[in-house]
Amino acid sequence: MTCRRGLTLIELLVALTITGLVMVSGYGALSVMVDHRTRVMTATDAVTSAAAKRRMLEGWLRGARLTIEGDATFEGLHGVEEDRPDDALTFVTNAPTPIGTNETVVHVYIDRDEKTPESGLTVTLSDRRGGPARRLEVDARATGLDIRYLSGLFGKRAWLESWVSTTVLPSAVRLTASAEPVDSLPSLLRPAIVVPLGSVQ
Repeated sequence: MTCRRGLTLIELLVALTITGLVMVSGYGALSVMVDHRTRVMTATDAVTSAAAKRRMLEGWLRGARLTIEGDATFEGLHGVEEDRPDDALTFVTNAPTPIGTNETVVHVYIDRDEKTPESGLTVTLSDRRGGPARRLEVDARATGLDIRYLSGLFGKRAWLESWVSTTVLPSAVRLTASAEPVDSLPSLLRPAIVVPLGSVQ
């Protein structure tokens, strides 16, 4: 009886074929995993970005102030553009902003001007004492902006459509962005941003 050593050509071909099939299926599984990881990272980045934008707007609203000199107006204007809410809000905040002053004029609105690089929900920041303004695009997909102001001045608390004052802040502000279609706006920017301002003047 003779003892065989090594592999025959057929055995080698079978082994290589099986190895190739395992590698192909492994590559397919790896490709699916990489694809899934990319989708998860994209979704995570979108959620993180929307959460940061929401916190930014909330922080600036929490810092809303009226000045001792009385020249800083808290001005919320109600508007409609082609059946879409087109409200705008201008106020002074002492919260940190990208322009780095402690008294920044914040103007929140929907930018529909095709001549500007920004569009949708936009914020203009400017130093209250003067200087160049800086525009920030919050979300280009927003097509409408509805802002309400909680008032208790006349006894009964109610949400008003507009507010203009140099002496009194509303009790709270509710800012709601909208888009067409609705689900095109990031999920964290769809719910209303409600910020209590209390009795801070």
